[in-house]
Amino acid sequence: MEPSAKRLGLLGGTFNPLHLAHLLLAQEAWYQLNLERVVLVPALKNPLKADPDAPTTIGHRLAMAKLAVKEDIRFTVSDCEIKRGRPSYTIDTLMHFQERYPDYTLYLLMGADAALTLPDWKDVRLYAGLCTVVICNRSGATDLASGLPDALLELGLRYEYLPLPPLDLSSTEIRRRVGLSKPIRYFVPDAVAEYIHQHGVYK
Repeated sequence: MEPSAKRLGLLGGTFNPLHLAHLLLAQEAWYQLNLERVVLVPALKNPLKADPDAPTTIGHRLAMAKLAVKEDIRFTVSDCEIKRGRPSYTIDTLMHFQERYPDYTLYLLMGADAALTLPDWKDVRLYAGLCTVVICNRSGATDLASGLPDALLELGLRYEYLPLPPLDLSSTEIRRRVGLSKPIRYFVPDAVAEYIHQHGVYK
């Protein structure tokens, strides 16, 4: 399938660290939605979560994300939320990319669990004029493909569904394994595993 020159996917997260399930999601979105590129956007600080930078730092998260996609032209990393210097609100990120790519249709990628929290996101109703929200459904996880709860329908957003192959990985488990000196190859790209080892991240 040839990618469209007018479709851009945005995948945000703390990426602490970025792992293979993140890249699988990005690849499936690129293919199934006919995207030109998927932009990974590491958050400075998620306002709905505890500080993601204990024990790692923002610089390490950004460096690992860039290493993970360095050899794949379908993906790129944006530091726009980090440069903003304040908690990462998606509305600001959407407006940033709309201004930078005015001729593109934006697709905001997220898991079903994150989608359920959308009513708590800042200025979420404005997303209707900025993007299509893509709910990525992983086998065995929260599944919204059969119908959205009223709280999401009432937001008036455009939704699409993206089925994903089953792959049960989490950044929390990867950090735990590093802390226990267990191997993490095949959990993260080799370049990320090497970076974690060289810099003592998560120790």
